[in-house]
Formats: sequence, C-alpha cells, structure tokens
Amino acid sequence: MKNVLLFGYGKMGSSIARGWIIKELDFNFFIIEKEASLRKIATKDGFKTYENIEHINETKNSEFFDIIFLAVKPQQMEETVRSFYKFNLHKSVFVSIAAGLSFSWFRKKINKEIKIIRAMPNLPASIGFGVTGYCKSKNLSKDEDKNVYTLLSAFSKVIYLNNESLIDNVTAISGSGPGYIFYLVEALSQIGVDQGLSIKDAKTLARETLIGSARLVETSNDDPKTLKENVTSPGGTTEAGLLVLESKINGLYPLLKSTINNAIKRAKELNSHG
Repeated sequence: MKNVLLFGYGKMGSSIARGWIIKELDFNFFIIEKEASLRKIATKDGFKTYENIEHINETKNSEFFDIIFLAVKPQQMEETVRSFYKFNLHKSVFVSIAAGLSFSWFRKKINKEIKIIRAMPNLPASIGFGVTGYCKSKNLSKDEDKNVYTLLSAFSKVIYLNNESLIDNVTAISGSGPGYIFYLVEALSQIGVDQGLSIKDAKTLARETLIGSARLVETSNDDPKTLKENVTSPGGTTEAGLLVLESKINGLYPLLKSTINNAIKRAKELNSHG
C-alpha cells in the first residue's frame, strides 16, 4: 500500500483529502498541519495528523513516503520545503498545487532530480465537482503517474497538460474561475435588488439561473453557443441584453480576456519572486 503525505489542511487541502476518504482509496494517508484547529478537523475526518514532519516516526525511513502533496500557499512553500530538508525524500513524487511555482523552482529548492507534478484544482473539488489541470516532470514512471492520477481524480475531473507553460493559463481560468462565477452571481443578485426585488428573491433568481444553465451545458448535446441562440428570440429581451454583453469593445469577452490575462500575470509574478 502506497503512503501519501499531505502538507496543509486548509480549504484546498481538506477538499482534496475528503475526496480521498469518499472514494475509499487504498493508500495510507498522513496529514501535516501547523494550526491546531485544522489538525483537530483533520483528525476528526479520520486522518493521522501531525504538527510537523519530524513527529512522524516513519519519516526515519527515507523511502517511506511515495507521494507528497504540497497544499500550501505559494508564499508558504519555501518554509514548508525547508521543514523536510534533513530528510532524504529523493524517491518521493511531489505534487504541488501552488500557483506560479515552476518545476525549476522546486529543482532549485529541493533537488535537481525531483519527481514533481504541478496540479491546479479548484474549489468545487470540495463537493466532488472540481476540475484539475496537471503537468508532470519527465522522470516519473508510469506507475507513479497512475497513482497520482488516481489521487487527483478522487476529487475532480482531470486534464493532462503536455506543457508546463499551460499551467498558469489553467490557474487563471479554472483555478480562479469559481471566484469569477461567484462574483457574477453576486452582481446579478445586487442588480436584482437595485431593480426592486427582495434580497432573498434576487439571490434565488441569480443562483438558480446559474445552476440550471450550468446543468444544461453539462447535459445538453448542444454547445453553449447553440444554447445561447436557443434562448435568444429576435427582437426579444435576451437579444437586447446580449447586444451589450457581446460588444467587441466594452463587452464581456474583452473584459474576461483582461481578467484572465491579469491572473496569468500574477501567477508568473509569484514564480519570479520564488
């Protein structure tokens, strides 16, 4: 049975780990979390939980951990990496979900021959509806890749990227994407209130419209463009609204493009500061 170590039990770390529990994967799991309150939650969830790697007796065996997930923020990664400098983990496969930290960063901080995967899940993983894009270094074996894929697919759909340069794009689109969608619901709700609806009704209308539309995108044989055309009657209200949204200068597409480009820029900044 493979041994998996997870650093970090925050929002994403706990979402990942709970997916493993739900799928009842055949791995031994260990959690490292500095915050006592989060350790308590991890323990309650059924994991072997520790404050730091030195507290795990099995670490004395340098080949004990087959896979190490690094679910900490980019700004915390260097401190996390320093915590296991003294341990010989050269045979472990590392999986980082930190935005902006490249393969070269990990090679510099850990070792040149590190087996590393960069993965970018998103928040819906917490309810089993996430999507994760990932890329891998060339020195992973087929079995190692298969094991990591099994772990990733426990909490999300998985997309393999054959070029590391694409991971920042995935970060900006799907990693940060839920934030954009939540803001859309927030904005629609507020506009509804501005137009005289109650807060409760406005939130319900915005939320259920999004949920229903997303469900149609998922289940329909039609693509989003066709679905949009189906709901747009000539001379109707949807067409009037789309005339604004589809403006080539001030419409939604150029705004979203600027949004994504700014997020990609930030991901690259995080890497350059590492």
